[in-house]
Amino acid sequence: MTITSSRISRRALPLLALSTVAGAAACSTGGRDGAGASGGDGGGGEPSAEDLLPAAEGATRYPLTLTTWLGESVLEQRPSRIATVGFSVNTDMLQALGATPVYTITEDVDYAWRDQEWFRSIEVIDTATRKDPINVEGIAAAVPDLIIAMNSLTDEGEYERLRDIAPVLDVATAEELGDQFDWRAAQLLVGTALDLESAAQDVIEEADGAISDVAAQHPEFEGLTITIGTDYGGQYELEYYTTTGGTAETIMSELGFAPNPLAENFLDDAVVSAENTSLLDADALVVIYADEETREAREGLALFQDLPPVSEGRYVSLTNSAEDPTALVTPDGRETANPTWVLRRGASAVSLPWAVDVVANQWLADLDLR
Repeated sequence: MTITSSRISRRALPLLALSTVAGAAACSTGGRDGAGASGGDGGGGEPSAEDLLPAAEGATRYPLTLTTWLGESVLEQRPSRIATVGFSVNTDMLQALGATPVYTITEDVDYAWRDQEWFRSIEVIDTATRKDPINVEGIAAAVPDLIIAMNSLTDEGEYERLRDIAPVLDVATAEELGDQFDWRAAQLLVGTALDLESAAQDVIEEADGAISDVAAQHPEFEGLTITIGTDYGGQYELEYYTTTGGTAETIMSELGFAPNPLAENFLDDAVVSAENTSLLDADALVVIYADEETREAREGLALFQDLPPVSEGRYVSLTNSAEDPTALVTPDGRETANPTWVLRRGASAVSLPWAVDVVANQWLADLDLR
């Protein structure tokens, strides 16, 4: 069996090849203690495959070769004990399918789209986060038969350590990493690996429908350009999010916005230097600031004040809340939700319907774009 992501996405990229093979050796699993790992609230002993996954659809044929940018591994049979590592989308894809992993990591915040009861039921929730080294021992102790690490691995050594535990899902080429990651293709490929391809297609279509519904509520976005970025302050400066072909630009295009020609300037380097401030120009400009000091410094610059969206009132200024990591604050003190992560690395079938609603109906609500 071979599938390609062109079946599901308007901007699809081939994430990885899934094909049946005969006579391949099974990957080994480990049983080492998981340092730093803790059990979820599910309890009650080891869950059965029926408890962890919906019924198989019978479409996927095993053995199944998983070809990634770092190597190949083989699923000998339908997996039931799945580990997720790295970015939140890897856990999102299982939540969307109604499947429960046996191992995952602690999330940065309590994501608004996360089913917290479902999350707490996971057998092992490691105290490590995506910013920590991968806890190979903890993963091995959970005895997974598949590890989902889409868009999250860094080198061959990291991949091989995981592959020694269980087959690994990641993207097919390095060009598909980062902002080029296609959540639709990833969701379908995970569904195929779990013999839930039809269910995966359904959740993709449901998410697309929800995004289309928000876009239909805002015809004023049609054909306009938008720039979104985060000013981290200090040495990290301002990062341009809506780069050409990237996640944030694609999400905004699904809301009706047109690609911004200026975005091509940030394909190789997303940092906006002070002398390139004019390249932030767009019909609408959104900047998220690390803190109030950073916001005041940026907004005090003459070059920034001269930007048409700033001088003409088409600018949204948002600052990370000092009290709530899930919230942003406007200059007049009003709180709004914070879907910034979704625009960066967190786009999925479960996160996007929430995120586009926040962008359209909270972030841009007060702008006159008609």
